[in-house]
Amino acid sequence: MAYLLLLLTLLGYSASAINTLRALANSRVDDSKLASITAIVGFAAHAALLYWHLQRDQFDHLNVAISLSVVAWLLAGLTLIRGHRHSGLLLRPVIYLFAALSAILVVFTPVSWGANIASVHGLVIHIVLSLLAYGVLALATLYAVQLNYLNKVLKQRKSTAIANYLPPLLTVERYFFRLLSAGTGLLALAIISGFVFLDDLFAQGQAHKTILSLIAFATYAGIVLLHKFSGARGRVVVSGTVIAGLILTLAYFGSRFVKDVILG
Repeated sequence: MAYLLLLLTLLGYSASAINTLRALANSRVDDSKLASITAIVGFAAHAALLYWHLQRDQFDHLNVAISLSVVAWLLAGLTLIRGHRHSGLLLRPVIYLFAALSAILVVFTPVSWGANIASVHGLVIHIVLSLLAYGVLALATLYAVQLNYLNKVLKQRKSTAIANYLPPLLTVERYFFRLLSAGTGLLALAIISGFVFLDDLFAQGQAHKTILSLIAFATYAGIVLLHKFSGARGRVVVSGTVIAGLILTLAYFGSRFVKDVILG
């Protein structure tokens, strides 16, 4: 069953990514419906694969591979929700291929790896909020990178097949700030839930994760407030978002990688 679901996931995501790349290369959207159908197949199979893997252990453990794959699945879902709007056109192939690779990791990761989440009251709420926040903020970071690329293309006035089919800069920027605001709000809820449901977030083994998460939140919140009250945008916003994304990634996946993979 696992290999069948993995095959459907890989075929669905890969076919959608290839169709999108072909459409970009030829400045057309003739294959957009096919790209959506195949992406939906990959997304559904990916969800079934995650459920299959987690239920084998009665949802008792959560490891870095599952966490990463859930984030990738959320990214794919957010991309599907956007449909064929051009604001995320360049990101679709990257997100779908990332989701496909994350599904491979799930299948070949021992189900008993990772933290035991069944014995800690309220931990599931904290984990769900954390993964949602990270997924939205990861997508915001990708949009920040896309914004930087669009700015360079516009300044250099390139005339290529892809350049002629790029999404409008203001549309991308508007959606980027929506994602950033929503993700920052979710991250705040995740941090609050951690203080409410967990005993001591500054205990040994947790302090670095908590501190890095707070630094990332402060950075995100600062960017959102600067944009709202002073209209900040451009390179400073992009750089700050990418840096905050790296800090948040280190806060969660860095510690999980050490615990699950290096320490076993």
